[in-house]
Amino acid sequence: MSHYRTRFKSPWDSLLIIMTTGIVGLLIGVALFTGILWVMLLNLGIVGGCAALGVYGYSIQEGELQIVRLGWSNNIPLSGIRRVENKPIAMMGSIRTFGIGGVFGYIGKFKNSILNNYTAYVTHRKKTVLIVTDDDQKVLISPDDPNEFIKSLKVYIKKETHGKDEIDKIFREAGLND
Repeated sequence: MSHYRTRFKSPWDSLLIIMTTGIVGLLIGVALFTGILWVMLLNLGIVGGCAALGVYGYSIQEGELQIVRLGWSNNIPLSGIRRVENKPIAMMGSIRTFGIGGVFGYIGKFKNSILNNYTAYVTHRKKTVLIVTDDDQKVLISPDDPNEFIKSLKVYIKKETHGKDEIDKIFREAGLND
C-alpha cells in the first residue's frame, strides 16, 4: 500500500460560502414567510436540486477519478486522462454557458479565453486542477491540495496503464510501502 492519497476534499471559497448561504437563506426565508405550500415546495426543491448537483470531494479508485456528488458520482477513467496540471487562474473571465454558478459549487459548462470550452466541478476558484482527456475534453476540479492531488493522480494513472506489479516494485524500491 502506498502513501499516496486517494481521497480529496473539495473546499469552498469565500464567494461560494456567501452566495450559497445567502441564496439558500433567501429561498427558505421566502418559503417560510409566505406559508404557501407550492412556494415552500418549489424553494425546497430548488435548494435540494442544487445540493444534489454539488461537489463533495474527489476519489481515485477502481481505475477512475470519481467526482463525488450527493449520492452519485461523475467518473473519468484514469486510462483516458492525457494531461493533468495545476491551473489556479483557470476560471478567470469565465462565462457560464450551462450550469450552476455559485450555489453549492461552480458546476457545469463554462467558456473563457484561457481554456475555451470546459466542464467545471469546482468549489474553490483558486485551487483548480485541469484534466484533459484523450478526446480533448477539459475538466476543471478543485481538490483541497492541488499539488498532492496531481502527484497522486499521476501515480495511479501510471499504475493503471503500466500495471500494478511494476508500480508496486517502484513503491518498494522508494520505501513507500507500508
